[in-house]
Amino acid sequence: MDGARAAAWFESLPGVWQDRAWRIRELLLDAAPAMTERIRYGLPFYDHRSWMAYVSFQKGRLVLGFIQGKHLLDPDGLLERTDHKLIRHYLPPLPPARMDEQALRRLIAEAVLVNEEMARASVRKRRS
Repeated sequence: MDGARAAAWFESLPGVWQDRAWRIRELLLDAAPAMTERIRYGLPFYDHRSWMAYVSFQKGRLVLGFIQGKHLLDPDGLLERTDHKLIRHYLPPLPPARMDEQALRRLIAEAVLVNEEMARASVRKRRS
């Protein structure tokens, strides 16, 4: 059910953003075998051990939000701060400008690792 709802969300985007949004979705889903996609608050969210990222459309821009973005090193400088304490945003460039897909892959892989580390820390905390 969520897969069909997520597909409908992506299809509802303005045409200029659709290919880029679908590609970001692929990168997220391919980042880890356990990655899942769920609709929350009307948006596609991506979970790996816990909430990891979401895709939204804000102020005419596509946004990839990282829930634990504050904890990402972001060596390529892709992320922007938000009003939220933890969340950081990646704002893909407006097509036809090229998206640095390799840097985005690295950022998503880092987010997967952060979620895994946080899950392990949570388990250790509960056991002690």
